[in-house]
Amino acid sequence: MCAIFGIIGKKNDSLLKKISESQIYRGPDEQNFYVDKDKSIYLGSNRLAVVDKAGGQQPMLSDDGNYVITYNGCIFNFNEIRKFLEKKKINFKTNSDTEVLIEAFAYFGHKCFNYFDGMWACAIYDKKKNYLTLSRDYLGQKPLYYSTINNQFIFSSQINGILCDKDLKFSKDKIGVAKYFIHGFFPSPHSPYNEIKQLEPGSFLDLDLSTLSLKKNFYWDLASGPDYNIFFEKKIDKENFQIKFKEIINNYSISDKKMALSLSGGTDSFLTSYFLTEKIGKTSSFSLGFEDASYDESKIIKNLDLKLEKKLYKVKNDELKKTFLSILSYNIDPVGDSSLIPTYLIFDKIKNFSNVAITGDGGDENFFGYIIFDGFKLALILKKIIPKFIFKLINFFLRPLRISDEYMSFNKRLKTFFLGLNDRNEKVLINWISTLSLKDIEKNLKIKINEESFFQNVKKIYDLNNDNMKFAQIYIFKYYLPVILNKIDQASMLNSVEARSPFLSKHIINFALSEKIENIYSIFKKKKFILETFSQIIPESIRKSKKHGFAFKKESILKDEKLIKNLIDEKNLINKEFFYKKYNKFLNNSGNYSNYIWHEIILNNFYKKNKF
Repeated sequence: MCAIFGIIGKKNDSLLKKISESQIYRGPDEQNFYVDKDKSIYLGSNRLAVVDKAGGQQPMLSDDGNYVITYNGCIFNFNEIRKFLEKKKINFKTNSDTEVLIEAFAYFGHKCFNYFDGMWACAIYDKKKNYLTLSRDYLGQKPLYYSTINNQFIFSSQINGILCDKDLKFSKDKIGVAKYFIHGFFPSPHSPYNEIKQLEPGSFLDLDLSTLSLKKNFYWDLASGPDYNIFFEKKIDKENFQIKFKEIINNYSISDKKMALSLSGGTDSFLTSYFLTEKIGKTSSFSLGFEDASYDESKIIKNLDLKLEKKLYKVKNDELKKTFLSILSYNIDPVGDSSLIPTYLIFDKIKNFSNVAITGDGGDENFFGYIIFDGFKLALILKKIIPKFIFKLINFFLRPLRISDEYMSFNKRLKTFFLGLNDRNEKVLINWISTLSLKDIEKNLKIKINEESFFQNVKKIYDLNNDNMKFAQIYIFKYYLPVILNKIDQASMLNSVEARSPFLSKHIINFALSEKIENIYSIFKKKKFILETFSQIIPESIRKSKKHGFAFKKESILKDEKLIKNLIDEKNLINKEFFYKKYNKFLNNSGNYSNYIWHEIILNNFYKKNKF
């Protein structure tokens, strides 16, 4: 893993170094730069050396000297691509995936991005064409921000890199903020500021360095279905899935150091652990247990029979609060997932063992593991047989129900389920995931939002899919998974650890997108495909355990009124009156506003640190 960054059109060596220092934790091993002062081209890399420490230095030049690359990520099928290129008489000097990426770009052009299995954000400078190409992986596992302002182009792995340029002025992106409160993150191309954009997952951007004009294209959009090609042939099916999964684990375990495991009590984490230890032998796993019983999975983890040195840490609420304050001290991109706190603690433990870890993320998105999928299926059935006005009545009578702080309490689930069922089908998932209703967001931001244009991307996905459950799968990929990916990237990178998720392999995503829904989903059997495919491996304790998100009782922080008062910068509150009205309702357990309060605090802290 690394941080990548660059400045085009402005001679400023000191700014390049400031950007590097602002995200040093992403790459503490090396900080290197490529500078062409005559052309005002400044490229940089902070490197976390995981594969080929000696040979993978960046920025790196291609064999012919024409291309310069700075790159963050890991291409897990790089050996396969390398063998192909070697047959084309292309020479390699290192064993790094960075060199494979740049030589693949030199040979295939932009098409190479379709051939990679992995996670990346990269910038490639073409000297002959005088072009800079930025690319981001198909899921957006690695972040990438850019800005064209004041006759210069600046890009960075994290938004704080761009904010290092104090000569620039920025204005809040209110539509981006509205989407942050809906989805829990800033969906690309939005960011907290109008003048800074995120490169969308599955896209690349060409910058003409002579004019600073931009041209953006998508090489793959998951909403259009699987992307099969010469490196991703349609070879995975139900019969050979287990064999292919083992091959994926082999690719994802290539590293200079022994892999660590982030182990939860879930199916995907168990399978990843099982096949990794089969490949590399005994290793260490890292897990957290919590004070509050309804959030704690530690009993399941303790009883798992795996070839692991299991390191299980029980954290108290005071330690979670302390970690929360520590994370707020960093100037990082706003993400509303409170599980960033325990995830950070996991990687804080892992960093003392290794700089690379494997997780089980991605299985629930591919194979319908979340309870929200079953809820959506049930909602669609009810919507066909129950008139809209009945849902309104139900919501009216449920309004007085108090919300407890327990994990997924019955009252919370009941109120959430019926919320917005009288809305259009494609809006049901949005209503469940969002922290505020659209009306409340309008009140908070004091703006009027055109609902049709605001949700047009979601509507487009819905219209593309005849099967509502296929829509739900893609929606979760595009509007829920990014929250998790953002959280994982931040929690791991703040601890200088690379996190890898085999279930996010393009091979598995292609399979999940192409398979018929009835083969991989059943409302009566959660994770149907996985349980059937690995029936001889998954223990009964995992089969019987309820799906449990990696969460802690954030209310223990949010109900500390003195702490919240000290944290909130009222000058940077979007709407002071709105916030305190919701906060008081939350304190009285009369409204399900804990997620909104959390999101507001995170965003408030970000704007407080970056005043323009």
